[in-house]
Amino acid sequence: MRLIFLCLSFLFTLHSAELSYVGSSTIGKTVLPEFAKEFSKNYGHTFSRIENPGSGQGVDALLKDKTELAGISRAIEAKERALGLRFFIIGYDAIGVVVHKNNPVKNLSMEQLKGIFSGKIKNWSEVGGNNAPIIVVIETLADKRATQIVFTEIVFDTKVLVGTYSKEAIEVDAPIDEVNYVKSHPHAITATSMVFVKNTPEVQALSINDVEAIDKNIADGSYPISRPLVLVTKENLSTALMQFLNYVYSKEAQAIVAKTFVAVR
Repeated sequence: MRLIFLCLSFLFTLHSAELSYVGSSTIGKTVLPEFAKEFSKNYGHTFSRIENPGSGQGVDALLKDKTELAGISRAIEAKERALGLRFFIIGYDAIGVVVHKNNPVKNLSMEQLKGIFSGKIKNWSEVGGNNAPIIVVIETLADKRATQIVFTEIVFDTKVLVGTYSKEAIEVDAPIDEVNYVKSHPHAITATSMVFVKNTPEVQALSINDVEAIDKNIADGSYPISRPLVLVTKENLSTALMQFLNYVYSKEAQAIVAKTFVAVR
């Protein structure tokens, strides 16, 4: 009888494994919770932790065996490829350049964008807007969040964060804090994932180089500030994790991605 009980316990453990995720908040606060809910419903496996300290810290946690699944919302770095990790692109996101809905400016060139965020362009009138000081809002540079890194690499062509941005830039903790700041400050500007913009009518995303941050332009690469959304694992995958990675490419899971981002399938 005891042997039967142990066998049943073992089978149940296999059936109801626990997974964890650490990494990008762009993934972890949007599609991942919905993935986890639907995956648990269909497969019985659950996510015991979903933590969002940022892309770099997610990879570190994976390497230190503190999680089985990490998330990065930027291009995969060469040093990461050299670590023998496995990468799964699940969708694409755009970094929107966000201003208040009442700001008359609708488009900026990449050069103007660089000038504003570096502090060289200080007044909206210099780029066709009202005579008002520009308030630059960014995520805390010391946190090295993926959104800030990607934006810096594309706009400034450098990976150096500190010293690149305006000395007057206001640093906040998270993407939603950036959007909330712009909502209540008509002369502010920030750069953040479009996921935090789409359902916020008080703000608008500008066109860059006359290209809108819409799905078609993100998918074909014409919008200049876009990035992949990537799940990362080690080489040896548990059965539960293999099932989850198969699930994220299913029609149902990609429909979840498509509600917020650009799906890959």
